Amino acid sequence: MQTYETLFITTPTLTEDEERATVETLSEVVTGGGGTLVANERMGRRRLAYPILKHSDGVYVRFLYDSEAEVPKELERRIRLSDRVLRALTVRLEPKWAVAAKEQAVRDAAARVEAAEREKAEREAAEREAAERAAAGESELDAAQPEGDAGAEPVQPEAVAEPEAGEES
Repeated sequence: MQTYETLFITTPTLTEDEERATVETLSEVVTGGGGTLVANERMGRRRLAYPILKHSDGVYVRFLYDSEAEVPKELERRIRLSDRVLRALTVRLEPKWAVAAKEQAVRDAAARVEAAEREKAEREAAEREAAERAAAGESELDAAQPEGDAGAEPVQPEAVAEPEAGEES
């Protein structure tokens, strides 16, 4: 089995569900052909170097997989038939590069999981803090208002006397 990497760009007009369905369909080509999908990475929406079919940006997706030679051929054929994919490129990785790419894919996946867990913990901490403030009877406005100005009346600007007609200033 060889290691292949396929990078393709989907049209930016697709909804999330349509994009997810397209990527899922293409990943099933790899797994259905006896391949092993190592990485299925959505790289995000990016600006294209030049317009393709009147689109100036697209959504990049990367597959890293091990398979026989027939699988990338079938994947490329399906991509060419799809009107949802603007461009695609498939390369066969050399063995040393394949090992490094797989290791990097594992590290990237672990980093994404760690970042998601950190975000979740921060969100939960913020919710707990808000709940504690609400339980203590303190509103956000009370917390933001300086303590010394609580009973002070607003300062009125002084009236400026306007010169009467005929007077010089």
